[in-house]
Amino acid sequence: MRFQRAAVAGAVLASGLLVPGAGTASASVDPEVRVAKKCDTKVVYWYTRGGKEVYVGTNLYSEWLEGPGRITYQKTTTSESNSAWTGDLGVSIPLVIADIQSKYAKTVGKSHSVSQAWSYTAEVPAGKIRRLHQLKQSWRVQVVRWRYTTSDCKKTKELSSKTATFPVKNRDYLWILIGRE
Repeated sequence: MRFQRAAVAGAVLASGLLVPGAGTASASVDPEVRVAKKCDTKVVYWYTRGGKEVYVGTNLYSEWLEGPGRITYQKTTTSESNSAWTGDLGVSIPLVIADIQSKYAKTVGKSHSVSQAWSYTAEVPAGKIRRLHQLKQSWRVQVVRWRYTTSDCKKTKELSSKTATFPVKNRDYLWILIGRE
């Protein structure tokens, strides 16, 4: 019987089913005695959800061109992209970055820069004013802050949710034409 309890406890730990702040029963406790879970209703927890790939503008733009014509960006310079979020996340940014790297297997950072020779060409349609803009692959998540509302760990409440975007540390770029009317 002692082996079965240890095996079940090991399986629960390995599966990651334990809830933060939830108590666990000791293997030496009689199985008929139930230990009530006790959660602190004042502690604020957080997690990330809804991770997805997006492309965000860098600091590189071409000059404007009125079409019809071909527009080219050709320059040796540094492309820079930075993280962005709405308001105060209420969580340490390095912790959010570590969570993204662990949960989504994305290597992201607060910023990313690459110095190289950039070259891209596109056609501008007749009667349109356009310029080239470089975009950088980034990762966007919702950072959710929550707490337990009952000490028995049965109810929770979402306190806030903020959008955060971080550049992926790679060389995945995209060029688009943007317009001016």
